Amino acid sequence: MFNRILVPVDGSKGALKALEKGVGLALLTGSELYVLCVFKHHSLLEASLSMVRPDKLEIPDDALKEYATEIAVQAKAHALELGVPAEKLRAFVKGGRPSRTIVRFARKRECDLIVIGSQGTNGDKSLLLGSVAQRVAGSAHCPTLVV
Repeated sequence: MFNRILVPVDGSKGALKALEKGVGLALLTGSELYVLCVFKHHSLLEASLSMVRPDKLEIPDDALKEYATEIAVQAKAHALELGVPAEKLRAFVKGGRPSRTIVRFARKRECDLIVIGSQGTNGDKSLLLGSVAQRVAGSAHCPTLVV
């Protein structure tokens, strides 16, 4: 049924629910489980336009990548705790626009299913579906399960 399941994570409660659903499906089908955390890429120009002027100009990507790595590592550890075999589990961190990066990643890695939280860290509680989940579901090459 499924060979590779992708679960994008961002540290939100919705992403945790999606991860748990993805783990269940991976265990049921014997699929590989890919965990992906995407951080928004900032250029050096964007950093230099900030209102806060530190003595040393740092690229925001470094801090964002570090945070995204922590989220991916925690998600991977949780999936292992829930029973996903280590050889069937991989975690990734990518920089870019979240929806576009998720869809490209899924296509490149030939994922059969994307399991994504309905609301992420930017979720407006008044909306039924978050913008990233909506964009991914509308443009992915494979089925998308919104949790």
